[in-house]
Order: sequence, then structure tokens, then C-alpha cells
Amino acid sequence: MDAHEKRDSGRFQWNRGGWFGGQVGATLWLILLGGLLVATDRVGGWAVLSLGLLPNVVGCLMWRRRQRLSPYRALQELIALAGLCALVSMLILMRSDVSLPSLQLPSSLWFLLIYPGMMLVFHVQERAARRAVSSGQ
Repeated sequence: MDAHEKRDSGRFQWNRGGWFGGQVGATLWLILLGGLLVATDRVGGWAVLSLGLLPNVVGCLMWRRRQRLSPYRALQELIALAGLCALVSMLILMRSDVSLPSLQLPSSLWFLLIYPGMMLVFHVQERAARRAVSSGQ
């Protein structure tokens, strides 16, 4: 940990590899999908690409402000933003002329539950770590 990072008493701490790895991992599929749609001149391509890049821009801004931000809260906000961008992207595509199965994407939105699912898992981990600290374990 360096002087530019806020330290929390919970499970999550600022970590360059974890932060940017998670950020890219949550959005790379949108960036690639948007790039493919732009390259094939398909409707919605620029919107999907932009929505894939937005959480990365916000994530970089959060990283630069990590001295003042709680790592756990920032992580939860970044996952929520990535999930919202994924949802909006899928809704745009569902309303366009793009066939989701032709892009190897599910035709329903159930797969997007991975985002709130990750948020729930991280919440449980953070809560357990904070309880352990407060009970002196």
C-alpha cells in the first residue's frame, strides 16, 4: 500500500492488479462486442462500445482518487455501473436489428445477474471481515 491509498478495516483494500483486472474483466466483453458491431457497421455499435468504455473511464478516475475513496464502496459502485452499462447495451441491441444469438449472446437478460451476484458475494465477504476485526479475531 502506498501513501495514495485509503486503508479500510474490511476485506477489500486498494490493489492495482485487482482493481484494473476486475474493471477490465467486467467490461471487456462489451468493448469487444461494441468494436465488432462498429466494424460491421451495425446499429448500436457505438453505443455499446461507449457503454463498455464508460466504466473504465470512471474506474480510472476512482483509482486516481483512491486516497479519499473507500475501496469497498468504490468496488461496489464500479460493479453497479458496469452492470447498468451492460443492461443498457443489451436493451439497445434487443431493440435494434441485431440478432443476439448470431453474436453468441443469450436472448434473455438472465446472464446479467452476474453483476448483482458479485456485489452480493463481495458484500458478504466485507461484512464478515469487518465483524472479525470488530470482535478481535
